[in-house]
Amino acid sequence: MIALSGRVSRLLQSHLGLEHTEYRTYSKLSLWNSGADPSEPIVVRKARALKLMLDETPAIIMDNELLVGQRTLYGQVAEGENVLRGTYMLPVNPATDHKKAFYASYLTDEEVMEAHKYGILEGAYTSHVPFGTAMILELGLGGIRQNALDRMSPNNSGAQNDFLNAIVISFDAISDFIGKHAGEARRLAELTGDDVRRAELLRIEESIQRISTGPAENFYDAVQMFWLCTVVMAVESQGCIPIGRLDYDLWPYLEKDLASGAMTLDEAQELCDCLWIKINWETDLTSDSCRNVTLGGTHPDGSDATNELTYMFMAASDKLKRADPKINVRFYKGSPERLWETTVELIKAGLGGFPAFYCDEAIVESLMRMGMSIEDARSFSCDGCQEIIIPGKGDFYPVHTGVSLLELVQNTLGVEIGIVDPRVPKVEYPESSDYPSFEEFFNAYLANMDTLIVETVKDGNRRDTGLGLFSPVPFLSATLEGCIENASDKTTGGCTYNWTGCNGQAFATAVNSLAGVKKMVYDEKLVTLPELREQLNEDWPDQRLRQYALNRVPKWGNDDDYVDDIAVKVADHFLTEAGKYDNSRGGPYYPGIFTFHHVGRGIRTSASPDGRLTGDTISTHITPHAGTDTVGPTSTLKSALKVTCLRPPEGTAMDIRLHPSAVSGEEGTRKLRSFIETMMKEGGPVLQFNVIDTETLRKAQVNPEQYRSLLVRIWGFSAYFTTLTKDYQEEIIARTVHGLD
Repeated sequence: MIALSGRVSRLLQSHLGLEHTEYRTYSKLSLWNSGADPSEPIVVRKARALKLMLDETPAIIMDNELLVGQRTLYGQVAEGENVLRGTYMLPVNPATDHKKAFYASYLTDEEVMEAHKYGILEGAYTSHVPFGTAMILELGLGGIRQNALDRMSPNNSGAQNDFLNAIVISFDAISDFIGKHAGEARRLAELTGDDVRRAELLRIEESIQRISTGPAENFYDAVQMFWLCTVVMAVESQGCIPIGRLDYDLWPYLEKDLASGAMTLDEAQELCDCLWIKINWETDLTSDSCRNVTLGGTHPDGSDATNELTYMFMAASDKLKRADPKINVRFYKGSPERLWETTVELIKAGLGGFPAFYCDEAIVESLMRMGMSIEDARSFSCDGCQEIIIPGKGDFYPVHTGVSLLELVQNTLGVEIGIVDPRVPKVEYPESSDYPSFEEFFNAYLANMDTLIVETVKDGNRRDTGLGLFSPVPFLSATLEGCIENASDKTTGGCTYNWTGCNGQAFATAVNSLAGVKKMVYDEKLVTLPELREQLNEDWPDQRLRQYALNRVPKWGNDDDYVDDIAVKVADHFLTEAGKYDNSRGGPYYPGIFTFHHVGRGIRTSASPDGRLTGDTISTHITPHAGTDTVGPTSTLKSALKVTCLRPPEGTAMDIRLHPSAVSGEEGTRKLRSFIETMMKEGGPVLQFNVIDTETLRKAQVNPEQYRSLLVRIWGFSAYFTTLTKDYQEEIIARTVHGLD
């Protein structure tokens, strides 16, 4: 492994010292302070608000930087909210109180109130998709702007020309924002007495002048343009900003430079390292930043797309040991041996779930079942977590809707739910009865699921419609295939693909709870339904019965058909029913099995029939509930494969925690690779590992300063263990530690 250069070492120390946060400011910008016209279309006002924020963002070039620019304007976190403007608990304690979810005011008071009726706040973001990197690099900002101008026509509707005008306003502002860094580089070059630094600054100026309007001409241009557009995306979309297939998008530029001798591999690696540090610029606020990058995989024709950048990016992660970007790697039957060797060694290094493993064959098949062409399906990446998207070709709302499979168990039982989540639609279910058989209870559960899916879709479409009305995103939309051609924002169905995810949540906890009802009420007759209902409403006063539920009822993740058969029926029904509906943008719902914020959701959830107490954590994705997978990882995988063969189009994932001794030495390498290859061969879920022992985690709790770089996987993101809240730390520790025998 190539060591960090002196420059990268200095940049890393600057980052660890949070020197970049000194440029953050609290802002309350508003169009109304500058005489804005309320009669202008909202999409145009939204673009003018973006221009206002970019105009107010200074050009920042820090010492030693080759890649320049950063977001500086933020809101201030108010009491009771988090850095994303929500009221739910985030896993990571932020270093400062700067709120990422901030946008200059552009709606009238009446419009703000109307947006609230749709469940939308002013400036609401709809991310989880990356901007179209390939389009931006190939056409340049000026080229995309010109496409919008060319698409304008008196034959268009007024709304179409308004959207295209908003693109022109946005891209003019972006060009000015990027261009101001050229002037700053020139100013610093004239001030410095260091000849080497002066040459670097002049190179920065030259590159910025090109990419402020034109396409990237070389690898340096491409990386700088990608980074500055990431800053713009952070300003416009604020929250979750995934990266897509960066090795795929950037490789043509590096390949050309290497062939011509314009750049060496060492120079390119240093630039990759600099980019990786830049991508961490908001990690101190939350490492649930969605900065996921997908590497490897294939070209649309099925040939191998792995390239030298694939390995350089992984080397950067290995050296820097930062939480961002999250590394995800696509594998298919022809993936090169070097890719296997590199990724397995990264897992052994214990980089907090880097990389996650994606099975091309299974995912491509699931997308094609949705009617997608094989060429587009082969272009997939993960979004900001693990859900499947097609970068640059569509708008995907992977976490826009969700159905709690666990709360459906409680509703069918007639249990008091706990703290009601205001984001979940209110549903009237039939009154619970004393079902004479488990089959009747289970059928009632499925009927309630159908009811909740219908209401969830209605609620999702309501918010979807609101986003199009009150929070369009002209910059992001212009970079996505179809939007300029259709003269329509991504929020109004302009993209080639307009899909909405629907997540089946708390899967394992729900399945274990159904097994608990079946075992305790119907098979063993230890308790009646009314008695079980009373136990849950009173948080398990009968500890003997609770211990039976915890320890004697089969649990998901142990290859036990008693509970796995229930799991397959639940998953199949959910995936089938949720996939029947269309969204308000003219596209389908594509379901998957995912759970995020499982500790925070658990706090709001009352006791469940699996023995879980009120407030305890719930399960994630198709991962077994923490501590219940007791037979071994092979049995856990066998349980998972019974569900993943249903091919959920949005995907699903499984977290497995391994003891470091399980992967040590050559034998550990062989066992780990064999385990992953088995999963790939059978078309299993996205697979991610935590390789760490409990003793180390406990030491980190006691002496956090000695473990500042200790990374762990939470769900679709990784975080520094010592920055997690105590609840999330304990949830990580509670996960079963496996060997690989």
